[in-house]
Amino acid sequence: MNNSKPLVLGSENHGKIKVILDTDPGNDDLIAIIMALKSDFIDVRGLTIVGGNTSLENTTNNALSLLTYMGRVDVPVYVGNPSALNEVSTSAEEFDEFISHRIEIHGATGLHVELPEAFIKPKAMHAVDFIIREAESNKGEIILVPVGPLTNIAKAIKKEPRLKEWVRSIHIMGGAMEVPGNVTDYAEFNIYCDPEAANDVFSSGVEIKLCGLDITRVTSVGKEEANWLLGNSPEEKLIRQLLVAVFEKDPKRKSFSLHDPVAVLSVLHPELFEWKMFSVSVASSGPEFGRTIGSASEDGLVAVGVNINEQEAKARIAEILAT
Repeated sequence: MNNSKPLVLGSENHGKIKVILDTDPGNDDLIAIIMALKSDFIDVRGLTIVGGNTSLENTTNNALSLLTYMGRVDVPVYVGNPSALNEVSTSAEEFDEFISHRIEIHGATGLHVELPEAFIKPKAMHAVDFIIREAESNKGEIILVPVGPLTNIAKAIKKEPRLKEWVRSIHIMGGAMEVPGNVTDYAEFNIYCDPEAANDVFSSGVEIKLCGLDITRVTSVGKEEANWLLGNSPEEKLIRQLLVAVFEKDPKRKSFSLHDPVAVLSVLHPELFEWKMFSVSVASSGPEFGRTIGSASEDGLVAVGVNINEQEAKARIAEILAT
């Protein structure tokens, strides 16, 4: 692994990488959004919102409130799909367990910190339509970074199949190949939420980089790592408050994994990762519902992150957050 400069696409817009962040804020989503907005190399074209870590109403409000806190009212927010498909494909008991799990992890509102009331509103256009419009207007330049369920992305591809040719790539936080899941023994949360959508995206033929629990779980901040963040900006203060709240809520917890920030980092510093091509599918029924199934293959469609320089990754994330 080397320290080469971040990937830069083209010369338009001062050489910045054009990104649509598809998100369900979410504690680690909050850090990923801050990271993307503070990077000197990313042009966030918009936030598209999906239900996942909490309800669509909450994820939308959390995004708007964070932008208000950051003074980034220039960033457009587009509301997407209110629920993942598994709400109608699992039993009532299983769905109740799912809701209890996400409340346990992210709280009733999705965040363990309080944000100011938003004084901006989402755009009227649906997230799916925004993704399609932006990709058509910037052919070959847009990188989609979904860090929640893949519902919006799959629906966009289904509505406009040419999207597969228009976007440059998709960098996904999701899945668990060789490690246990985090919502069941088999399944990672984002993929579990909508396995049908995940299957559609993985088989789309778009260039995909998949950042699963195999690499995101080890890229974590320990309870005693008070000096991980480098500065004292308002955003870094907010993240410190978040980490304190997470560890206070669960005194036995030893670390906080930077799941979603790792996906953003993969856009900027793919050289910090070891990638292998896999054929990837997702179990959409049965006892292993939501399990990500991968087979290493040169003909595979998905570049799976199988290793990461976690210490360097954490350092790079901290550097970006201190910008």
